[in-house]
Amino acid sequence: MGLNPVRMALLIVMALGGVFGGYYIGKEVAPAPKPKPEAQKTAPEPLNGTYEESLPRDIIIESDGVLKRIALPQPDSEIDLGNGKPGRPHPAPVEESAQPDSPEPAPQDTANTEPEKPAPSPKQTETASLPPVHLDTALPSDIAELQREKGDQLPPWQRYALPVTFNGKPKIVIVIDDVGLDRRRARQTIKLPGPLTMSFMAYAEDLNKQASAAREAGHELMLHVPMEPSSSSINPGPNVLLSGMPTDELKKNVEWNLAQLDGYVGINNHMGSRFTADPDGMKVVVASLKQHGYLFLDSVTSGKSVAHETARDGGIPFAVRNVFLDHDDDLDAIRRQLRHTEQIARKTGLAIAIGHPRDKTIEALKDWLPKLEEKGFQLVPISSVVRVANQ
Repeated sequence: MGLNPVRMALLIVMALGGVFGGYYIGKEVAPAPKPKPEAQKTAPEPLNGTYEESLPRDIIIESDGVLKRIALPQPDSEIDLGNGKPGRPHPAPVEESAQPDSPEPAPQDTANTEPEKPAPSPKQTETASLPPVHLDTALPSDIAELQREKGDQLPPWQRYALPVTFNGKPKIVIVIDDVGLDRRRARQTIKLPGPLTMSFMAYAEDLNKQASAAREAGHELMLHVPMEPSSSSINPGPNVLLSGMPTDELKKNVEWNLAQLDGYVGINNHMGSRFTADPDGMKVVVASLKQHGYLFLDSVTSGKSVAHETARDGGIPFAVRNVFLDHDDDLDAIRRQLRHTEQIARKTGLAIAIGHPRDKTIEALKDWLPKLEEKGFQLVPISSVVRVANQ
């Protein structure tokens, strides 16, 4: 049957109608595609070797409630607290009060003195026998017995402290913070010989499960609490403690953080160069820590920190960080910082170093930790070296 012009026109109209009808149905009538699910909200990634500001270069120690600065002797005389920039070498150990513009000691007259003996090699220094060290601490000497008999009556910083017996050797505390965000590296860190002090990030997932594994491996537990940095462009994490925050809101954030973990002895600050310089804000934190029975370690992320002083004045157990191990994420730099840690322990009887669960830090500690006893040091947890003012 042939197609006349009328039939041909009708077929064209029907074809066009099908095309436009299908387009209309597909766009207006068919169900809309399901929106893609939002990506799961995750906690902010930890900063990789980035601090809010230049860190204090001097080695800071705390003696009888007074902060002092110490210069290290050769051969590792560069003062470097983790900012990657070595300080001025010092020819001999110098200890002075942390006051500005302290006068330098007068040069000695060496015209009629005997020639100076050559400095010992690093190996000789490492293995030399060290004099016994007496270290005052707030932890009762019979803490293990107290934990067995009256554990539920003790404040958490004593109830969950790892009992250690001092052997008279210089003490070293290795704190690993930011733990828990990267689970693979957390597992690797937990496998290191201890006792380490592992500070778990308050907003990490499966926090108690991860922390329990660390405790079972022989490490002491702390909580790493986010505090306000100097730069507003840096995200320290959720429920951060902010300077100038209304007291009720600040208390609420403090309580949220403290409730995230069980079985820990105290907290140290994550970032916090602005907040730890705020006396009013720190007083709120210290009051909460005292109420709950926790200790405080000042990470000293700023030279303006008043956190340790506020903790001391508030009557809670406290300690002060001496060295950052891995601000410079370089294996040689981390090993240099470990040598600095040893030097401080030899000089003062105690050194507290903070590192992070990073590949190079783990590698350096894996090699360094088993040799500590042979070098004449004792690795101890943070609870064993904190002090309380007037004790």
